Amino acid sequence: MVNALVDMYMKCGDICAARWIFDECTDKNLVMYNTIMSNYVQDGWAGDVLVILDEMLQKGPRPDKVTMLSTIAACAQLDDLSVGESSHTYVLQNGLEGWDNISNAIIDLYMKCGKREAACKVFEHMPNKTVVTWNSLIAGLVRDGDMELAWRVFDEMLERDLVSWNTMIGALVQVSMFEEAIKLFREMHNQGIQGDRVTMVGIASACGYLGALDLAKWVCTYIEKNDIHLDLQLGTALVDMFSRCGDPSSAMHVFKRMKKRDVSAWTAAVGALAMEGNTEGAIELFNEMLEQKVKPDDVVFVALLTACSHGGSVDQGRELFWSMEKSHGVHPQIVHYGCMVDLMSRAGLLEEAVDLIQTMPIEPNDVVWGSLLAAYKNVELAHYAAAKLTQLAPERVGIHVLLSNIYASAGKWTDVARVRLQMKKKGVQKVPGSSSIEVHGLIHEFTSGDESHTENTQIGLMLEEINCRLSEAGYVSDRTNVLLDVDEQEKEHMLRRHSAKLAMAYGLITTDQGIPIRVVKNLRMCSDCHSFAKLVSKLYDREITVRDNKRYHFFKEGFCACRDYW
Repeated sequence: MVNALVDMYMKCGDICAARWIFDECTDKNLVMYNTIMSNYVQDGWAGDVLVILDEMLQKGPRPDKVTMLSTIAACAQLDDLSVGESSHTYVLQNGLEGWDNISNAIIDLYMKCGKREAACKVFEHMPNKTVVTWNSLIAGLVRDGDMELAWRVFDEMLERDLVSWNTMIGALVQVSMFEEAIKLFREMHNQGIQGDRVTMVGIASACGYLGALDLAKWVCTYIEKNDIHLDLQLGTALVDMFSRCGDPSSAMHVFKRMKKRDVSAWTAAVGALAMEGNTEGAIELFNEMLEQKVKPDDVVFVALLTACSHGGSVDQGRELFWSMEKSHGVHPQIVHYGCMVDLMSRAGLLEEAVDLIQTMPIEPNDVVWGSLLAAYKNVELAHYAAAKLTQLAPERVGIHVLLSNIYASAGKWTDVARVRLQMKKKGVQKVPGSSSIEVHGLIHEFTSGDESHTENTQIGLMLEEINCRLSEAGYVSDRTNVLLDVDEQEKEHMLRRHSAKLAMAYGLITTDQGIPIRVVKNLRMCSDCHSFAKLVSKLYDREITVRDNKRYHFFKEGFCACRDYW
């Protein structure tokens, strides 16, 4: 009767009542100890498990395999290697290692505590390796950062369950191997294994980072078709996915369908509007959030200030920034100051931006100075900001590249050479610009000047056609975007094969008339590609969406939604 009461109260969430009954009982048996310990582990009260174990060892019955399973699981939660190793020794001395569940728990313990060799040794000596055993090893290898070995172990599995697939998909997303994660999901789907909400959270993240809207829409259909519950985590992941894919209307559609919304869900929705520069919409949604009595956190203010920066809404940005602590009790952090510096710099308020940096109560870091340098291409300022930046983050690639680009734009080639020599001495390498486009569910990636694509000839012919039509329409390339000391003819040639232009050309030859073209860039879109995209959208009657590393650009009928402010 007492065992049943303890178990009932634990399962109902009344841990205090369960513990009181347990403590008051003067005749505790092994089942009672195991009941409360296993429930403590399941509820995340690992520390209490070891307290109960200590009492049990002093005046209770002898621990059995169930006791040790709870103890080892608790040690894994606490990263308590000392008690964990003692428990493993007890298991071996008492012949309990034959139970698969205990061996699996020991593998999990050692992997979480960084004892990979010990975990692998236990794995190798197990006569009957279950799917759970393999999953424990894979999860541990993923946590240890050894994706290569985790992948090899996954391939060796004769039998895989949903946890196996979810572990690998989640791991690939975690290390930014998004295309591989989607490929693995397709393989899982082809083998007739239905994904669950955990699967779809991982795949939604992969789609979002790749900007793969067609696949994102398929993911939504898959969730509805398989009746996967749209809980808080999955709903937020889908909102973020559509936001990153440049489809704020679909992001808001999912958001409105969510029955429960926390601050993370509201932030994802505000971020969707911020990415397209919809300042008014973002602020309106924020006010709706406040009306719903949801307390804002620091992250939602980053989204709001970003929206103001993208929309050039200086006054609204100032008002939001100063209201953070005064009205909402959110203390501004370094990232918020960085957003404000970016907002002011882009609006040409250079003195105000510098003044904010010099008077802010937090020591400005490389992100703050970088915002000033990136937004306002001024040579004098470049010297000043670069001096601060090289002190704070001498190995940061973006600093050197920005400085070099500013000098190049001003024609100061001696300074360009000096910066690039410094980069070479420090071993700092520039991240190559790339653009990708999703066509028929596949991602095609291009770099500037790229000629490696299987359809390179057709892409080249399409670019020639585009440039002829653009020239007839009065387009003149912006050669200041070529940051090399070469002649004008060479600059013209280099501009023609910028990665974004290659991706747009490929989109035109592989999709039907009327189908929007969506491009994802890893760097900021240059002014020449921006002008190019505006004219292509008009001359070819195509909607073009470009996501760069800052925001979305929506091109239609010769105009961009950013109003040329980015």
